[in-house]
Amino acid sequence: MERTVTDEVGNRTAEHRPIWIVEDEPAAAKLAADLCAARGAEAAVFNTPLPYLTALRSVDAPTAVILDWRLENELSAALYLATRHRYPQLPVIYWTGSVSSNLPEMVRGDTMTVVVDKADGSVPFERALSWALDGAATGS
Repeated sequence: MERTVTDEVGNRTAEHRPIWIVEDEPAAAKLAADLCAARGAEAAVFNTPLPYLTALRSVDAPTAVILDWRLENELSAALYLATRHRYPQLPVIYWTGSVSSNLPEMVRGDTMTVVVDKADGSVPFERALSWALDGAATGS
């Protein structure tokens, strides 16, 4: 699932860790993965929560996480909390069809989380992806 790439001193390089996408709609998952690939980022797609949670516990942190708020049979709040517990400073993009104001304050108020409405098209998603890949680690 994850390619191990190291720099000249043997450290894993962040740009070679995949972005994890949790999305149960195949077309949306493919679009998100394609937009990541266009930025040169590898993506790993999880269609259901359990494989994501297993990966969260068992492999190195991804570069960022893209979550959908409303999965088929549940909300992704538990995934968000598990992610924040394990990696408090990991960039999270909530790419969702839910109205931003309906998401809890723990999501909206988190400086390491960006909420993007799917209805707004790909440009806001691409901006959030740039933030996660370029600016989140530096706090910009």
